[in-house]
Amino acid sequence: MTDVALAKAAPLATRKDSLADSKEPVGTYDPTEAQLARRVLIIGAGPAGVRFAHELLKREPNAEVTLFGNEPYAPYNRVLLSALLAGDASYHDIQTALPDEQKHPGFRQLVATITHIDHEQKVVTDNQGIRYNYDQLVLATGSRPHVPNIPGVQQTGVYTFRNLKDTEALSARASRCRHVVVVGGGLLGLEAARGMLKFNTKVTLVQQATRLMNRQLDDDAASRLRQKVEALGIEVVTESGVREVLGEQGRVTGVTTRSGDHIECDTVLLCTGVSPNTRLALYANIKVARAIVVNDQLQTSVADVYAIGECSEHQGQVYGLVNPGFEQAAIAADVICGGASAYLGSLEVSRLKVVGEQVCSMGEVAELPSRPFQSELVYRNKSQGIYRKIVIYKGKLIGAVGIGEWPEARRIQEAFKQQRSISKWQQMWFRLGGKLWSDDSEGDIKAWPADAVVCQCNNINQGQLLEAIAEGAGSVTELQQATSAGTVCGSCKPLLTQLIGSAEPAAKETGWLTMLTMSLVAVLVVCAMAFTPALSVADSVLERGWFEGIWNDKFWKQVTGFTLLGLTVIGLVMSLRKRLGWTKLGNFGYWRVLHGVLGAACAGMLIVHTGFHLGANLNQLLMFNFLAVLVLGASAGAVVAFSHKFNPMKTTAIRKFWTWLHTLVAWPLPILLSIHILTVYYF
Repeated sequence: MTDVALAKAAPLATRKDSLADSKEPVGTYDPTEAQLARRVLIIGAGPAGVRFAHELLKREPNAEVTLFGNEPYAPYNRVLLSALLAGDASYHDIQTALPDEQKHPGFRQLVATITHIDHEQKVVTDNQGIRYNYDQLVLATGSRPHVPNIPGVQQTGVYTFRNLKDTEALSARASRCRHVVVVGGGLLGLEAARGMLKFNTKVTLVQQATRLMNRQLDDDAASRLRQKVEALGIEVVTESGVREVLGEQGRVTGVTTRSGDHIECDTVLLCTGVSPNTRLALYANIKVARAIVVNDQLQTSVADVYAIGECSEHQGQVYGLVNPGFEQAAIAADVICGGASAYLGSLEVSRLKVVGEQVCSMGEVAELPSRPFQSELVYRNKSQGIYRKIVIYKGKLIGAVGIGEWPEARRIQEAFKQQRSISKWQQMWFRLGGKLWSDDSEGDIKAWPADAVVCQCNNINQGQLLEAIAEGAGSVTELQQATSAGTVCGSCKPLLTQLIGSAEPAAKETGWLTMLTMSLVAVLVVCAMAFTPALSVADSVLERGWFEGIWNDKFWKQVTGFTLLGLTVIGLVMSLRKRLGWTKLGNFGYWRVLHGVLGAACAGMLIVHTGFHLGANLNQLLMFNFLAVLVLGASAGAVVAFSHKFNPMKTTAIRKFWTWLHTLVAWPLPILLSIHILTVYYF
């Protein structure tokens, strides 16, 4: 028995079995405790419907919740159907956990097809005429596969890929088909094509657009993804949709493309998008546009009827992703239970694993209009298989796309959602190393701005969370109780955990004692340079001491000068290590210690080179700049060394401030050094 076939061995209890213990006569379902508990019906047992049941029962454990599904299987995660088809997951892996009926005796899940809604009487009826009363009704009917209107699609051998039944049929077909044509180059089409390779079947993917995943990827990212797909053995045809499905005696024999080519095949798999299931709402006179229209509380045009997931339309937007459905489910549950949450729309961010490749996409990334103050910044690292692009408009992040691992993806998402400004320095560093923030801050909520929204559902920012922690919230639960963050959809709980964890005492930095020592040495040298009188030149050679023989000798002057220059250049290059992503060159902590040692060595070499002379004019300006770099570098090093002594919630801000000052004063140094060398050797 295959994994897919296991689904048939685990059907749900039928409606009749589920109502066997009810005292109500067959033909009505009205729980005897209905007057004591809220009665909520959920039509649709997909991810959004199941999540809503969990969210509602979390708030009202004794509510009477009935979840209707019209498939004879336990609820499952449709997103993982491609993994099931490919053999990467079993049926049990894709099952969705239902609420515990022992903890929630009012919950039940029924196999039934609801055919009618009477919103005036607050009753729904199924296909066998059984009526169910409700206080609130939630429509989570999802969507159905879109079947294009082309000749021949009704023949045997033409499949869609949307539910477990489709997956079973395709799994059975894959073992005996020779060549399958997958129509559609979106995420579903790509994953379906990969799944059909399971039995060494020849697979051709036909995409009408000019590139794969044309709505999520730009040309470069799509080109890289195409290389990955073709390396798996899938033939890709773009700019050529299917015009006709050919067949003999009702069976598929091939397809004709829009470019006139003929592709022989025995199976056609349609992955051409989805259409929201709105028929039930239409028959009930509930307002429908592209999907079921809802307001900010996820309410339809009819009182006490809500819609969530792919069947809902909010402010003209229909979402085809799972996460928006989860967010809507949590907010609808909160509203029904008397909460004040509001749905303001979801961030359309795709962070997926497509044919084994990490793909991240958000906002405007492809077919961008030509407009002033817009720039596209691209970073490529062919050896690591990385492609990243961000789109900046008037200083704001309006889009991003990436192929390969991207540790900053979560913070990129936050910056995109909040339309944060991206500085010129960040843009420059992105071009060089593919990063907008330092290693210390990427993905770290502690380094986010205070006004960065962490909990989108309740609009709670990082500053409010830090304030709650400062007032005594010591666990995620206490933080939730104090701020309401993470109490709706729960997607921000990992960030809350990270924030709570940051309140624990910080570990000592690598080589902190060496860093502190080198910082003290640098400070002592600066003090010596500032307060020690400049050495004078002896009246005769016989009276000249050994130290003057170094700082006042032309040969040794050049030796110490070029040594100082070399140490300075090495130190400046080392400071780029984190920004340029040289992660294979060892632990950054050791680099930082070595940077501190170089700083102290430069301080000592400065005395040897100058003899405590501060110079004049441009040379004096160079000396003051050098001393400022040393002082601020020593200060930054001391802050790092004592980080474990600071308030953990303020450590990042303190370190960032002193590091920024050190970097700021270091920028003029290469210019002044170049001028100094030019004037010495030219004149």
